[in-house]
Amino acid sequence: MSLIDISFTTGGQIFHCKSWNVEVQDELIAGLIEEARINENRKARLCLHPNAQEIMQVTYLAFVSPYEDRIHSHPFRPEVLIPIQGEAEARIFDENGKMVKNSRMIAGRGHAFATESGQWHSLIVKSSEFVMIEIGIGPFRPDSTLYQE
Repeated sequence: MSLIDISFTTGGQIFHCKSWNVEVQDELIAGLIEEARINENRKARLCLHPNAQEIMQVTYLAFVSPYEDRIHSHPFRPEVLIPIQGEAEARIFDENGKMVKNSRMIAGRGHAFATESGQWHSLIVKSSEFVMIEIGIGPFRPDSTLYQE
């Protein structure tokens, strides 16, 4: 089974499953990593939710090194990040851009990282590849993600 078999693209690196009834196995994760390799932004996402209007949003995100997020927040939703392959550092910032906390996320160790609504955060990939599950609340809107200047 490939990404094309179970999803449709809604952007260069975004795949939405055709239905919630999907079993994510190694070959889908490998395909997602390959998509991250060919994307300029070095990441790709497989949304298990069929559209951006869903209330529950569960996304597999794959990153290839080097990768570092811009500092951002989600004013309307908390998030939970669960690593499933590789290692990354999740960071929390204050409103002035000063880092106040950093946490290592290593797959297979039970690590997870959560942010509150409106909390400034970012991610740095520490391994050659990093895959995580992101769980949040929808619907996704144009103002769902804000970036710090």
